[in-house]
Parts: sequence; C-alpha cells; structure tokens
Amino acid sequence: MLVSVVVATRNRPELLRSTLHALKAQTHQALEVVVVDDGSSSATRAQYAPLWQELDDRFHLVVQGHDGQRGQGPSASRNQAIQATHGELVSFCDDDDLWIDAEHLSRAVSAFGAHADLDLYISNQRAVYPDGSVREDWLPPLTTQWAAMPALNTDCHRVSLAQLSQCGGFAHLNMLVLRRKLLQDAGGFWEGVNYEEDRDLFWRCVDRARVMAYTPKVTAQHHVPDRAKQNNVSMTVPPTDRWLMAAMVSRHIAMSVSSPYIVKLCLRHEGDLLRHLSEHCSQQGRHPTARRLAWQALGAKFTWKWALYCVWLQARSLMSHFPPSR
Repeated sequence: MLVSVVVATRNRPELLRSTLHALKAQTHQALEVVVVDDGSSSATRAQYAPLWQELDDRFHLVVQGHDGQRGQGPSASRNQAIQATHGELVSFCDDDDLWIDAEHLSRAVSAFGAHADLDLYISNQRAVYPDGSVREDWLPPLTTQWAAMPALNTDCHRVSLAQLSQCGGFAHLNMLVLRRKLLQDAGGFWEGVNYEEDRDLFWRCVDRARVMAYTPKVTAQHHVPDRAKQNNVSMTVPPTDRWLMAAMVSRHIAMSVSSPYIVKLCLRHEGDLLRHLSEHCSQQGRHPTARRLAWQALGAKFTWKWALYCVWLQARSLMSHFPPSR
C-alpha cells in the first residue's frame, strides 16, 4: 500500500535534511515523499541538489514561486503537494520535526490493510521544548484510556469521536495517517488561514471518519517553536492576531462539522480566546471593546468567575458616564 508523505518547507535546509533522512529510514518501502518549497531563498534552494543526492527516487521536490518571494503559506503549499501525490494513504511531517520510529508506517499500513473502514490513524509524539525539557506523551488522556478501547490489532485500538473531543488537545499533523478519500471529503487544508490550519483539518477529518485508531507508541518528535525567534510561521504572528485567527478557526470548524461534540469543543475554545482578547483590550484602556468581548466570551463558555468580571466591566462602564464628585 503506497503512502504519500507531504513536507512543506521554507528556508530551513538543515532541519529539512534531518526530517527527510528520518523518513528514508522507514522500513515500509512503498513510500513517496513530496517536499514543497514555498518561496525559499536562492541560497536555500542551492542546497537541494546535494541533499537530493543523499536520498532516492521516492523523494520529489516541488518548488513554488521565485526565489525569496513571499510564500503562499503552509495551507496552500500542502494542498499543492497533495495534488502531486498518488498514495492511498497520506501523511505529513513538518520540516522542523522528525519521525523517530522506523516501524511507524509499517504498523499504520498493517492496520489500514486489515480494516477497510479505517480512515484515520493517530500515533503519539513527544515534544521537545526550547529549554530542553521533554513532554513524552502528547495526549495523555488517550494513552490512559487506551487499554479500555476496543482493539483493532495488537498495536492500535479504536478511538471514538467523543474520546478525542475530551482529550484536551488535538493530534498534530506528524501524528496522522489518513485515507486519501477522507482527506478529499474534508476538502484539504483551509487556505483562509495559515495558523492552526492543522487543528482545522484534524477536526474536519475526525467528523467525517468512519473508524479511527490510536496507538500510544511515540512515533514522532515535535520541536516546539522558540517564541524568542521568528523561524516558524506561528512565531511571526503577534499574540493578538494569533488569538483572532484561532477564534476564526474555531468558528470555521464549528460551521463545517456535524458532530455536536466538536461544535461544543470549538465554541468553548473560542470563549477562551475571547477572554484573552478582552483582557488585552482592558489592559490597553479600550474598555468598551473589552466589555463586548467579555460578554461574548461568557456566552461561549460560562463560568461564575467570568460572569463577575463581565458585571464589573459593565459597572465600570456605567460609572464612567457620571462626572467625578467635587
């Protein structure tokens, strides 16, 4: 069974080299890797020729745009790369991350081959933070519940939509293997955003999947971006813009899925983001905007503490209309 792996990259040739060599080490040989370069500099692109001499004919490069031009972003880049792939299964790896388990695709292919209705396979990953600390389990609630899930084979168990929506996060692209039809049915990546596009795709795919599998085996290593640097797309975006885009992503997911579990999850997350925006506006002295955002946040996710905050903002607004006493 052919597996297509999509890698989007821009101006990170040394990190990309590590990523591709890790993919080359996979024991499953029916593999194609499509790397899409999104407007890298001429200096970066000059390094591709010697890099490809280290690889084999399963690795393909798609070059977008002129050297150094403003990139299309990861959503459009990945969609273009997907169009160039042929595998029945599609997976992803970010250019600054690694697959660290050579048997990852072999196990995934075995599960898909044994279960014709399996659409989405989720593995585990570790996260390495800029200070060197390591988080060994990306979604601990799933790992805790794994033994109680119905077994699909010895390596993976069936996971439900309800369990995924209650696990406190989502599976990054590095952790996913999908049937191509599921990816097509979900419409690929939403090109309206280039931040949290992975969360958007994940929940739209989960909503449409027939059967989903989870394995607690750690197959990928995610390098958490350093907020002090701007070598990652998400780090080039100011915090307020990230909150705004994340809120828009939550709303887009809620409008694109049929599952009430996912809708509730996304709207509650939107409430958390609106809280951040309200507090930011209040700190900036933009109290009317802070008040409106606070009430919207309360509607999305009710807590008594936040309700009292909304009442305080409302009272503060009313008091501002009265002249100070003399």
